[in-house]
Amino acid sequence: MKKIFLLLILISLTTYNFAQNVTVGPSAKPLLKSVIKNPVEGSPYFNTKYANGSIKTVSQKAFDIKNVRYNLETQQLEYTENENVYAIQDSVQSFTLLDSVGNSHQFIKLKTGQAEGFYEAVAEGNVSLLKQYSIKKEIVEDWFTKKKTNKLVQRTAYLTSKAGTIQKFTPSTKNITTVLADKKEQVATFIKNEQLDLKQDDDLIKVFKYYNTLQ
Repeated sequence: MKKIFLLLILISLTTYNFAQNVTVGPSAKPLLKSVIKNPVEGSPYFNTKYANGSIKTVSQKAFDIKNVRYNLETQQLEYTENENVYAIQDSVQSFTLLDSVGNSHQFIKLKTGQAEGFYEAVAEGNVSLLKQYSIKKEIVEDWFTKKKTNKLVQRTAYLTSKAGTIQKFTPSTKNITTVLADKKEQVATFIKNEQLDLKQDDDLIKVFKYYNTLQ
């Protein structure tokens, strides 16, 4: 009897710790119910507050969804419905999401090497500029108390996409004139005249948008 009782407790705990497959929402797709794990400092989300967004699936079905967040750690979209949080399964091909100040961000799913994830298309054209967001777990030690705390830190990286080829890109004048070599003189002049700082996101995006207007 004791063994049966312990077995029932174990099954109960296992059910609590693992996710449940359910079907809810406008997509009528299986959705994964999120499970809250050990808390850490920082947030794994691109947008810490829920916002409205639009989604396109791999079958090219499009729909709008409310109260959605982008989880950078799991590379999934999560939304709330009836006070429950669900993670949309991997049928999403692209999505658009508003950030905390109302700016729109468009993400597309790409496979680079062995990894598949979402990348923000910040400048599109013959040579597109993509931005990757990721989360890194770090252990931070308080210099006074020596107490160690787990912390989530958001990282960003750039990539370029040209004729289906995706490459990592580190912003610098040398690298940008190499990537945009066919118009490098015009690009270099534009950077100089506009006094652009390529380490600043807005200035870097301006260069790629300018390049993609050139004939």
